[in-house]
Amino acid sequence: MEQIVYQHRQSPIWPRVMLLVLLLLALIFLIVGSMLALVFIPGILMCVVYYSSLMVEVDAQDVRLFFGRGIIRRTIPRQKIAQAEQVRNSWWYGWGIRLTPHGWMWNISGLDAVELTYTNGKKFRIGTDQPQALLGVLRHPQDLLVPDS
Repeated sequence: MEQIVYQHRQSPIWPRVMLLVLLLLALIFLIVGSMLALVFIPGILMCVVYYSSLMVEVDAQDVRLFFGRGIIRRTIPRQKIAQAEQVRNSWWYGWGIRLTPHGWMWNISGLDAVELTYTNGKKFRIGTDQPQALLGVLRHPQDLLVPDS
């Protein structure tokens, strides 16, 4: 495995707030005697756990993305990346894994992203709260070592 030159995990507050709200709703439903909570809460909890954070790692060979604990992941060989640029997503693109007018996007929070243009012309966006740092290592990986913050 190559030396990781960039590693950053975004852990926004919204998954924790959502988890708290869901637990309160489940408690309310159980107190009033409704089994509705037992039907919907497990599925929503799984989504919150799987999408609670987004980890981006870059080494000399690959860009790797991991949602949550890493069950949902993607590896992009750097040799397939022709260009990288900082972009701003529209608010309606949302969070998670989305197909946008610009191609696929993985985003956990915020509007900032780095758009990768592949050698075949297709595009992929990585949502990040560190667009300049990610862009720097994608363009010049030898110049920058960015630890997780």
